[in-house]
Amino acid sequence: MTRRNHDAKKPHKDLNDRWGKLLPPDVPADKTISRKSGSGRPPQTSSDFSNALSDREKPAAQSLSRRRSMTDSFAQWFKDLPEYRVAFADDVNSPSPLNFRLQEKLGEGGMGAVYAGVQSSIGRNIAVKFLKPELLEDQAAARHFIFEGQITGRLDHPNILPVIDIGRTQNGDLFIAMKRITGSRWDQTFMQKRPRENLDIFLRACDAIAYAHSRGIIHRDLKPENVMLGEFGEIIITDWGLAVALDTVRDQSCAEQLQAGTPAYMAPEVARCEFAAISERTDVYLLGATLFEVWTGKAPHTGKDVYACLEAAAGNVIQSVDKVDEIVEIAHRAMATDPAARYSSVLELQKAVQEYLQHSESLSLTHSARAEYEKPGNSYSDLSRALALFEEALKLWNENPEARRGVSQTRLRFAAAALARRDLNLGESLLLPDNPEHQEVLQKIREAQVVRKNRIRRLQDVSFVFMGFAVSVFFIILNIKSTLESERDIANASFQALRFEKSALLSERDDALNQLASEREHLLRPFFQTLQPR
Repeated sequence: MTRRNHDAKKPHKDLNDRWGKLLPPDVPADKTISRKSGSGRPPQTSSDFSNALSDREKPAAQSLSRRRSMTDSFAQWFKDLPEYRVAFADDVNSPSPLNFRLQEKLGEGGMGAVYAGVQSSIGRNIAVKFLKPELLEDQAAARHFIFEGQITGRLDHPNILPVIDIGRTQNGDLFIAMKRITGSRWDQTFMQKRPRENLDIFLRACDAIAYAHSRGIIHRDLKPENVMLGEFGEIIITDWGLAVALDTVRDQSCAEQLQAGTPAYMAPEVARCEFAAISERTDVYLLGATLFEVWTGKAPHTGKDVYACLEAAAGNVIQSVDKVDEIVEIAHRAMATDPAARYSSVLELQKAVQEYLQHSESLSLTHSARAEYEKPGNSYSDLSRALALFEEALKLWNENPEARRGVSQTRLRFAAAALARRDLNLGESLLLPDNPEHQEVLQKIREAQVVRKNRIRRLQDVSFVFMGFAVSVFFIILNIKSTLESERDIANASFQALRFEKSALLSERDDALNQLASEREHLLRPFFQTLQPR
C-alpha cells in the first residue's frame, strides 16, 4: 500500500489555534493506566440511555446553564459545533425528523459510551460515541473527546476508522459519529489465527500508523485490543483518544503521559516521563510490543498489579519466551530501551517483517525441496523438482543456508545419476567447477568423456576404412556389371547373327527343295505321258 506524501512538519495547528492546546483531562492514574473498554447491556427502553446521552428528567434549561458555566472561549467553540437531533429509534417522544436514530449500546469506557445507530438521511449503519454527561463541564475532557474525532477524521486511510461527523445533540451532549465495523478485536482472536494471518494483520496496522506519522500524529496506545477485525476483511486501528500531535506531546505533564498507554505495552520513555524521547519511535515500540504478544501469546510487561507492570515498563523488562526466532528478534529490536536503537520508522519495522515472510516462504520451499530430494530412486523428475525448489528458495532469500546447501547437494546427486546413465554432458552442466564437493564426480565425468571421445575416434577410423572398402567393392561391382553388360551385348549380337544365318539357310533349303521338285517333275513328265492311253 502506497503511503501518501503528507507534510509531517505541519500538524493540525488550526485546532490548537482555535481551541488552545488539546490535552487529555487529568484523570487518576489508577483509572487511566489500565484503560479498557467495557461493554454494557443493550437498553431495554429508551430510558437506559438517559445517563449517557442526556438526563431526561432535567429540564432543557439545566443543560443550557451547564454550557453557560464554561468559559467564554470554550462556550463559543461548543456553540460552533453543528447541532443534530438524536434519539433512540423507539422513542415516541423524539423530535422529528431525527438525524441519527440510536439502537443498542455497544460498549462503554472511561470517557464515554458507544451506541449502534442509523444515519437517517441515507440509512447507513453507524456507531455513535458520546462523552459522558458528567465530563461536559470538564473543558479538557471535552476538548480531548473532540480532538479524538478531529484526529481520526483527518486521518483518511483505509485502516483507520472513518469519522462521519462531530457535533452536539439537541440536549448539548457531545458525540462522534463513526463508521460501524462489525467483527472482533484482534486480542480476542489472534490465538486462533495462523501465524501468517497475524503477520498480515500486523503489516496493515503498520500501514495505518505510518500514515498517521506522515501527518504528524502518534497513536500512543497501540495494542491488539485496539485493532478491529471486520467480518469482511477490514483491519481498523481504533481508539485514537490518546493520539497527539508531535509538537504538543512534550508539553504534557507526567500524569498525562502515563495516561497515554497501557503498562503491559508501554514504552520505557513514557513510563519514565522522559518527554524529550517521545517520538514516532514510541509507536514503533508499541507495534513491536503488539507483534511480540500476537506471536508469543505474552504481553511484553507483566506484574502482580498495575504499578508493578508500570515498573516493568519503566525498566523495559520483557517477558521471556521459550523459543526466540526471527520475529521475536524483530519485536525485541522494535522494543529496544534506547529509541535510537529501534527501527527508525514504522516502515522500516514493516520491511523487516516483510523480509521475514520472504524468509519463511523460502524455508517452506526448502522443506518441500528436501522431500523431493530424499525420494528413493534418484529419478530425473524428482531431482529436477528438488533443484527448482531449492533455487526458488534462494531467490526469495539469498542467505538461506539450507537452500544453498540443497542446491549443491541436488546438483551433485543429479550429476551422479546422469553419470550412471552415461548422460555425461548433462552431468557436467550440473556441476560447479569451483565447488570442492563437485570435483570428484566432475573428474569422473570428464574421464568418461575422454574415454567416449577415444571410442568415437576409433569408431570413426573404422568407419573410414569400411567406407573405403565399400567404395572399392562398389566400383568392382560396377566394373563387373559393365563387363557383363558388354558381354551380354556381344552375345545378343552373336545370337542375332546366328538367327539371321539360320533364316538364310532355311531359305536356301526351301529354294533347293523347290528346285528339286521342279526338276523331278520335269524328268518324270515324259514317263507319265507314255503311260497315258492312246
